[in-house]
Amino acid sequence: MPYPLVESPHFTAADGRAIGVVVIHTMEIAERLGAASACASWFQSPASQVSAHYCVDADTTIQCVREEDIAWHARGGNTNSIGIELAGYAGQKPLGWSDSYSRAVVERAARLTAEVCARHGVPMRRIRAVDLVAGRRGITGHADVSVAFHKSDHWDPGLDFPWTRFLRLTRSASVVEGALQDAIT
Repeated sequence: MPYPLVESPHFTAADGRAIGVVVIHTMEIAERLGAASACASWFQSPASQVSAHYCVDADTTIQCVREEDIAWHARGGNTNSIGIELAGYAGQKPLGWSDSYSRAVVERAARLTAEVCARHGVPMRRIRAVDLVAGRRGITGHADVSVAFHKSDHWDPGLDFPWTRFLRLTRSASVVEGALQDAIT
């Protein structure tokens, strides 16, 4: 599905790169309407020197870097990954990830992640730092990239991010998308 593009200048042009990892981040922006737009605007700023491929809040998904290019989102793990920023904070507790806003963010991000995984043949499984070092493919958090490659101290999406629910929703979205594609053809 095409998403509005608010292009960041902070990326490395690439041609024919293989995508094997989806990296989940938190924006460290309050959960509110317009969070995706605020994050995308920050990525456009010359001062930011960072970017991600997508920004997701409860009702909006914005693309900031084309998937064929390398976003600057998780040092050490950028070259083969797609970065997805979620509205919210790494410090959110389980209750914080369970409110209606966060549930909508997680559901929207899961649908996007399913699309990205389908386009690039990325397995819909959680991988950790040791898996990244071993070159395994899958879905990970910025914290795992930090531990794997020792190039940042970021710990998002946080210890209490609902990985089990997120992966279940991602797999479910993939099944629904596949059924829709079958119905169209």
